[in-house]
Amino acid sequence: MRFSITTICLLLLLSVSAVAQQADSDDPFKRDPFFTKSIEELLGIDQKEEEDEDIERERREELDDVVRRLSTTGIDLGGGLEAGPYYSNALYSQYPNLPMIHYNRVNGLFLGIKKERMQWHRYGSFLDIPQLEMHGLIGWGTASKRWEYAIGLERLFGERKRLMVGAEFHKASASEDYHRVGLTETSFTAFFAGYDFLDYHKMEGFGIYSVYRTNRWLETAFSYNRDTFSSLEQKTEYTMFGKSSTYRPNPPIDQQADEIDLDIYGFTISLNPRRVLISDRFTAAGTFTAELADNSASDEEFRYNKYLTEFQLFYNFEPGSVLRWKLQAGGITGNAPDFKDFYLGGIGTLRGSPYKFFQGNQMFASNIEVQFGRPSQRAGEWIRDYNLHLLLFLDSGWVRDIPELADSGGAFSGFSEFSFSDLQHDAGIGLGTGAVRFELAWPLRTFGSTPTLWVRFNPTF
Repeated sequence: MRFSITTICLLLLLSVSAVAQQADSDDPFKRDPFFTKSIEELLGIDQKEEEDEDIERERREELDDVVRRLSTTGIDLGGGLEAGPYYSNALYSQYPNLPMIHYNRVNGLFLGIKKERMQWHRYGSFLDIPQLEMHGLIGWGTASKRWEYAIGLERLFGERKRLMVGAEFHKASASEDYHRVGLTETSFTAFFAGYDFLDYHKMEGFGIYSVYRTNRWLETAFSYNRDTFSSLEQKTEYTMFGKSSTYRPNPPIDQQADEIDLDIYGFTISLNPRRVLISDRFTAAGTFTAELADNSASDEEFRYNKYLTEFQLFYNFEPGSVLRWKLQAGGITGNAPDFKDFYLGGIGTLRGSPYKFFQGNQMFASNIEVQFGRPSQRAGEWIRDYNLHLLLFLDSGWVRDIPELADSGGAFSGFSEFSFSDLQHDAGIGLGTGAVRFELAWPLRTFGSTPTLWVRFNPTF
């Protein structure tokens, strides 16, 4: 399986190279979510009177663009409100990653102010130093009764501003489950219906990072983080319309410890991270991430290395019909704490299986979706434009715990024993738009034949 993933990534790189000369002036790394604007920009402070009409028109156009993105691509994955981990480098979530305004069972209603990290736009100067920006977060949890904060600096280097270097101190909540379900999406489901799908922990420490990108096809990054990870307890049972019993207890970070010190070296390389179209009807993207904590500075009982490879393919095989396919494979060597393990089952993974039912240190997963809907009205927008559509999907996954990996240096070595007959398969149908989607999923091998209904406010990927 490792060979096939590598081969796919190489083919992607060759395809990218063949079309690199066709790049236009648009910058796919430039994102402008609503909440990344400064207070001055949002309120229109210190603007010249003669520019008021133009500024007001631009503000209306920006707001219209945000509303359009929310209605066609979901409240999180479209990047309309906050960039967060969805329109940032893969190492973004080595740092606290929750939105500045959110609701969950450990913080209650959290109110804060945030300036995003790892963004390639809107850079001015701090202390009159060009291309130096301060970023961070400060906020208060109404149920946790706890202040959370992050403060850091970033600077862009080079004439084309392709290199970013930053550092940050923080003490705030985070989640490893951000790819399962949108962070803002789960705030809505928790507050209104009592379904909080994420598990949370506290991070206290610091980190440094550097990110480099080419014009559009490649982004790579390195980070070093020294953090104390702590378990968080559920602090509220409030839900407006649901039942408090639907809340799951927030699990500890490990069954053997509620506080763990980790020194983590992170590395990621992404091919076509912004899903730029390779042709009019096709594109693909790939990411490899390594999280290295097997060193003498980490707690002796929890030293591990974690590797994850992800490949995504998008094919508009006829007007209004789109094939989306995501493949993931990962392995962990050493003894990782429970919250760093691989989990499959439930929303965002195997949609017909119980939530996080499968756990282990090796994982393979596949999500295939075929969408049939009204063709996009904007040329080249089919990849991110979810008009009213019917959806067919097949989720497949396999996770196992291999004790031998605690002493092995090869995280993917156990895949030689993998067989497609080992996969759990869930199939289903869906109906929706980018703003809301109803999904009905059936497990095909285990857990009987009872379907699971999901109401989503984001596409799956």
